[in-house]
Formats: sequence, C-alpha cells, structure tokens
Amino acid sequence: MKINMPKDVKDIIDTIYENGYEAFIVGGCVRDSIVGIIPNDYDITTNAKPHETINIFKGEKIVETGIKHGTISLIKNKNEYEITTYRIDGDYNDNRRPQSVEFTSDIIKDLKRRDFTINSIAYNHMQGMVDEFDGIGDIERKIIKTVGNADERFEEDGLRIIRAVRFSSKLGFDIEPKTLKSIYKNINLIKNISAERIQEELNKILLSDNPEKIYTLYDAKLFDVLKINDVRVNKKDLLKIKSSKKDLAIRLSIFIYILGDINESKKILDLLKYSNKIKSQCITILDHINENIIDDKISIKIYLKEIGHESLNYLLYAKKILDKEFENKYYEKIKNLIKEIDINKECYSLKQLALNGSDLKRLGYRGKEIGEKLNLLLNKVIENPKINNKEELNNIISRL
Repeated sequence: MKINMPKDVKDIIDTIYENGYEAFIVGGCVRDSIVGIIPNDYDITTNAKPHETINIFKGEKIVETGIKHGTISLIKNKNEYEITTYRIDGDYNDNRRPQSVEFTSDIIKDLKRRDFTINSIAYNHMQGMVDEFDGIGDIERKIIKTVGNADERFEEDGLRIIRAVRFSSKLGFDIEPKTLKSIYKNINLIKNISAERIQEELNKILLSDNPEKIYTLYDAKLFDVLKINDVRVNKKDLLKIKSSKKDLAIRLSIFIYILGDINESKKILDLLKYSNKIKSQCITILDHINENIIDDKISIKIYLKEIGHESLNYLLYAKKILDKEFENKYYEKIKNLIKEIDINKECYSLKQLALNGSDLKRLGYRGKEIGEKLNLLLNKVIENPKINNKEELNNIISRL
C-alpha cells in the first residue's frame, strides 16, 4: 500500500535518512490516508534524538515545542511539522500525561505506547507500512480497538475514553467489545481530565458525520461523572443532530435539548467552559425553543428586536430540526417574512428608529425617560412601520 505524501513531508524524511537516521509519518495522517481522508497535518517520528534532529535541520526555522518529550516543530513553507523521537512512556500518575519518557531506537516500541491500533501505523516511501498491531486490519473491519490492554490504555490517559467515541463518530466505526466494556468500566477517569480537553473532544463528536454515537458516553454515565443530573436520552432523538448542519451552536443546543431538563442540561456550557459567544447563542436558542413561534409579522419583528437577526435564524433552524410540525407549517413562511422585513427595511431595532436619544434630549427628556420613550415608539413602529418618520414620531411624543 502506497501513501502519497506532500513533497515537504517526503523531503523531511529523505533529509533525515541522508543523515543516517530513519523517519516515518505516523498516527492520524496514516490512518486518514488509508481510509481516503485528506490529512489536516502530518506527524513525523524518527530514531534521531531531538538535538540530532535540530542539528539535521540547522538553518531552518525550528520551534522546540515539546523537546522534553522528544518533539520539535519544523516550519517549512509556512506549514508546521512535528518531529518526535521514538519513545517509551513512563508512568502516568494523573491519567493524562507520562511523568517521564525514554527515547528508543525501536519504532515498534514507539507504536506500542499509542492509543488505538488504527493510530499505531507508521509509513514511509522506502520501507512502506509498519503495522505491528494490525491497525490496517481494524480499519478494514471498521473497529476502534486499543493497542494492548484497554484498561491500561485508559488508565494512562482518561481522555482516550472520549477519543474512542470521537474516532467512532468521525469514521463511522464500531468500538470493539473489550474496548467498549473498558469504557463503561473506566468512565470515572474522566473526572481527572480538564474541562477544556473534554469540550474539544465532544465538539468533534457533535460536528462529525455520526454525532449520534455520543450515546455511548451518555450510556456509560459520562454526565453523572460531570454531575449533570437527571438527563434522559432517547437514542433515536440523537439522529436529529445528524440531520442538522454542522454548526456548533446549533448541534450543541439540539444535544442539550435532547438531554431533557434544559435548565439542568445547560450546566454543560459552564462546566465545560464554552466561550461566551457559544454560551450566549445556545442559551438564546434554548430559552425560546419551546415557544409557539407563528408566521405573524409583528411577532417576528418582536423576536428580531429581542434576540437579533442571527439568533432568530439559529432559533428557527433548531426548532425546524426538533419539531416536524413547525418545519412543515411555519419555517419557510417565517423565513419569507424575515426576507420581506429586510427588503422593506421595516424597523425592529432602536438604531432603525427615525428618532434617537439626541432628538428626545432636545425635546427636554432626560435619563431613563429617554430609553422608555424610545422603546414605546419602537413598539408602535413595529406594529405600524409607516409611522417611522420624524414628523409622525414627534406627533406621538407630543401626545404622551
């Protein structure tokens, strides 16, 4: 089996060989190439020690990103390539990272320390595949399986539990029975993993082609470990995530809604330290998702006033995915109403109002009274867009 590598990657490997060492691409780039996915990046592994790798590429831009663990980054034509020395990991005391590493000259020992068989394949254009743990066979069988004992692999790094599901969702593979049993057995290890790392993996699952595979983590009691209580998931409902576009705010909101008690499930946004932007988008969707939104122009302009254009579009789309009756009866009609409002430049926000705060100051209004009067005018304009001109609004103000 041959893998077509970018010229820069081939040149890096050739240069290392020319200096008396060996090197391979390894891990995700090999796996993705075998299954027909174009890799996002290429990791290179070598028997050259870090200082030897630095010496080989002296004169080129090198960043010592993780030299303690054997990794340097080579910048070539604005692309970054991690080059790591073959290594054996020491003890893992925090279920995340080895306390120490030992360099080795044996590629097999390096591959043995990796998480899953499909990620423990190395390749170069001279020696071909190095596949000691039958990763290619597991790719053909479409299974996710740990290298060696699953309990040991997960105890080394608890994040691998979620990564197993992430690779399953990305590739559409099943998790091998012993590996799956170990996920259920060791789910409590997740409590030792940082919220940011958990969030990153969950996002990748939700944005994958098979987000419904997140059910494995729910069924293994991940949300109990995260102390999100009383969630109830219907496995079939998770297919609704799959039917939606790949937008994190949309898919995350749908997932939180499917979890059941919205107020309880929303805790995930804080627990996993989502950005303020994502939290705001999701909370807006979830706070309005059960409301009865109908094809009434005044009602739609009130929504535009309260939550804005972008958030309303998010809300409508999420509601369409979750509610078939809404999709069939109202979705397109409401979208057309929004287009009509935009085309006609109908007012639904204070910045579109023909009178502003300065105008009211000149009329003698002060402080919070200005805001109150502007909002009163805005509500009248939402009901009757034809009066959004200074003359009409001044007449209304004079009668108040």
